[in-house]
Amino acid sequence: MSDLPRPSLEFQLKLNGETHVVKMTYGLFNEIMLVVPSPEDIGELLITNAGLRDYIIRRMLTGNKRVMEDKDLIDPFEMDVDITELNKLVMWVGDHILYFFMTSAEKTAELAKKYQETITQLAQSKSGAEN
Repeated sequence: MSDLPRPSLEFQLKLNGETHVVKMTYGLFNEIMLVVPSPEDIGELLITNAGLRDYIIRRMLTGNKRVMEDKDLIDPFEMDVDITELNKLVMWVGDHILYFFMTSAEKTAELAKKYQETITQLAQSKSGAEN
């Protein structure tokens, strides 16, 4: 298994003159994952898909205490924030997404290897019973 460093659970930026801390919780991560169409393309999507970037930024800056509808998210015209900081925020979210998928894929491969012999035996015994 690779030794990928886990992304920080918190991200700080200045929003409307105040330090704003975003914490990656399960609920927030899960809500973001619902709008990510393909983890393999997340790098490109975060750059080229303006709607996805906008949703991620506004969702991350609105808070994480409940599921949000688009109308409940922070108004982008009310955000006084450096665009460079927003880019860092989007990359931080991308880091979490890729970390999740890479570590999940590795763990799934380990499980498959662990049970491969048993699964093969079961498949062969089922096949033999049908003949």
